Amino acid sequence: MDYFHSVTAIPTVAIIAFPLLLLFSFLWISRRNTNSKKTAPEAGGAWPIIGHLRLLGGPQPPHVSLANMADKYGRMFTIKLVVHRALVVSDWEIAKACLTTNDKSFASRPKLANSELLGYNRAMFGFAPYGAYWRQMRKIATIELLSNHRLELLKHVRESEVKTSLQQLDGSKKLL
Repeated sequence: MDYFHSVTAIPTVAIIAFPLLLLFSFLWISRRNTNSKKTAPEAGGAWPIIGHLRLLGGPQPPHVSLANMADKYGRMFTIKLVVHRALVVSDWEIAKACLTTNDKSFASRPKLANSELLGYNRAMFGFAPYGAYWRQMRKIATIELLSNHRLELLKHVRESEVKTSLQQLDGSKKLL
């Protein structure tokens, strides 16, 4: 009888202890992150999933909404765009500091799992972090892919792709 009670007590204790342990670790990590980083204040009025997108998509143009928020929250604040935070700077001196002194930290892309998985460990041009590799890839893309000479050489490929797409669309309408 004692063995039966001890066997059933272990899962019960685990079911109770696991959520408490999870909650404790979440609170400890969030407290550690808020104390270690100095961030700009976040504008109020964000909804849980969409963030501040409803404020930017209202009857006013987005720049007017952001200017109103700057009057309320200061020269530099953050907003939530879906799940990501965006820094809004409305002062030219702070913007100059962001784009000259701290340009490397602002120019780089965030490390995301999808950029590592889909972008061959961030080796593709669109996912690469700012640095020597990205500058070299930008130079190659500009000279080899996007130059006027190269675009003129590959003009027939684009024209044939458009023609084929239009023929397929026309053929699908005949089938319907």
